[in-house]
Amino acid sequence: MVRTIWNRLTSQASFENGLRALLVLNLFDAFLTLLWVTTGLATEANPVMAEVMGHGPAAFVLSKIALVSLAVLLLWRNKEVLTARLALIPVAMLYAFVGGGHVGFAIKQGIEAAPIMIAAL
Repeated sequence: MVRTIWNRLTSQASFENGLRALLVLNLFDAFLTLLWVTTGLATEANPVMAEVMGHGPAAFVLSKIALVSLAVLLLWRNKEVLTARLALIPVAMLYAFVGGGHVGFAIKQGIEAAPIMIAAL
């Protein structure tokens, strides 16, 4: 059973799906981070990306997309190397966690805004 899970986790199909998920989660993170920061609800936690954001939203989004795309390309070019496949796992988990944080933050903002919206009716 453990061998089956290991084989599925490190398979070509799983690796390709993980790379796609990483690209989508990166876009999700970029646009929601931009939304939270420009509305004043949050600040960028990554000091490097916070500096880039100081150059404008386009620079932030393009830099974020470029950096993650280069990492995905590097992993893809080494797709036959088991280490590359394994390296994707914690990175994808981290981005899934960040995406979940964005969803949780959005829910929190909605719950906090609900009484104000109801009172306005």
